[in-house]
Amino acid sequence: GWTPPTGVPADAEHFFHACESGKGWQGVMQYCTPDAVFSAQAEPLEDITTVHGYAEWMKGIARIAMPGSSYELNAHSFDPQSSTATFFGTFRGTHTGHLHGFPAPTYKSMETQYVYNMHVNAHGKVDRITKVWHSAWAAAQVGWTPPTSIPADAEHLFHACETGKGWQEVMHYCTHDAVFSSQAEPLKDITTVHGYAEWMKGIARIAMPGSSYELNAH
Repeated sequence: GWTPPTGVPADAEHFFHACESGKGWQGVMQYCTPDAVFSAQAEPLEDITTVHGYAEWMKGIARIAMPGSSYELNAHSFDPQSSTATFFGTFRGTHTGHLHGFPAPTYKSMETQYVYNMHVNAHGKVDRITKVWHSAWAAAQVGWTPPTSIPADAEHLFHACETGKGWQEVMHYCTHDAVFSSQAEPLKDITTVHGYAEWMKGIARIAMPGSSYELNAH
């Protein structure tokens, strides 16, 4: 599977397009080894060590956080001596969707450049990927950076609770035994976040349907 004129292994190029379009592990697994490893010196990716995990992360970004996103392959090459394919790309998207582990939608856009170094084995399958990416620049564009430095789960909990989604949604953002306290008469007997989330669900969905809220500062 060598494709002229670049000489880039076909599976490496197929992997690039499948990954960037958010097809996830199911869409890329045929182009790489089952245990292919991944690394990046970029904060959002520091805990991802497998290509499986990275492909799923990209699926979340392309399909959920930034639906309608696009990418451009600016250049690619292959070094036969090191069996390494290099892809230089640009990703574009607008943060409009809720994705666990990320801030609430900012409706801001990013245009971010990056490079993949993909090592291929003797069969042309990708077995190692390193991503070179200025993640801080991308995060600043889309509004995922300080000054607030609010943990994503805390912000997600706020919005889920205030919209009356109850414990079934709030539970994803806190510990199962998270405690609650308030010196407010209606809430004096509520001692868990579970209980408070259900109380808020009753207020927002039943007592005051159509209610709204505003986040004034954080």
